Amino acid sequence: MNFTSKQLQYLFYIDYFKNSGRPVTDLAEQLRVTKGAVSQILDIYGKMGWIKHSPYGEIALEGPAKEAVAEIKKKLKGIYCFFEKMPDMEPNMALDCALQYICLMPRQSVDGLIWELNQKDRLQRIRWDLEEKIPSMVIPFSDGSYLIPFSVYKADCNEFSMWDKGFVKPSKMLVINGEGTITLTAKEFRDNGNSGEQFRGKLNRLSCLYKGEFSYIRAKKSEYTIPLYYIRKLSLAPDGTLCGTLRIRAEAGKCGAGMPVSEADILFSFA
Repeated sequence: MNFTSKQLQYLFYIDYFKNSGRPVTDLAEQLRVTKGAVSQILDIYGKMGWIKHSPYGEIALEGPAKEAVAEIKKKLKGIYCFFEKMPDMEPNMALDCALQYICLMPRQSVDGLIWELNQKDRLQRIRWDLEEKIPSMVIPFSDGSYLIPFSVYKADCNEFSMWDKGFVKPSKMLVINGEGTITLTAKEFRDNGNSGEQFRGKLNRLSCLYKGEFSYIRAKKSEYTIPLYYIRKLSLAPDGTLCGTLRIRAEAGKCGAGMPVSEADILFSFA
């Protein structure tokens, strides 16, 4: 069954907010329409057999609408990160941009972008820094401020950590009199739990491994400033880029219920 791009976006957000506890309000805010308009849309979609209402007011997709949104979700996994990493892109805006791209652009364009992103993802997951040898290098930066790209992996693993979504990218590096710091800015993010539920989280406590012990990093307005000498390993990427690995221990705040304290490796690219 063919849906219009607008119908697909509406159906996606109906599914997205179905367990929010206030789906009509959330839909109205997201779609920038009145609650009355949302109620009318839900009534029309119900008559068309695309959604159903439970006796308790819950909403669920049905038939072809459920299948269409399931397909969108698969593509979002591959394309959301493309928009999320753009400068000053908030998570909700990144989701909306990715959804519109999927719904509006030709299938060949969407599938092509997903393929390209998957290729880059495979390269990024090569953890060349996991080898025991630590090259004897110094970070080649003169005094000044720099923007440093980075990725966050599960500790000693090729798999991305949920904390890869928990920081504003890129990080900020400041070098003064030959000594430097890197500042990470925490942001709220969404992640799927092991049982499939979605929850929100934001960094509440950060520690960094230094000389065998984790040292607490005090936050200032969601910014965590870390001395460069905390970087435990320097390595060269396959393309010759100098990289530094920082081991962290991260803990989410109250909105991250169910999110455990976890260790992760931040891999900075000093291009």
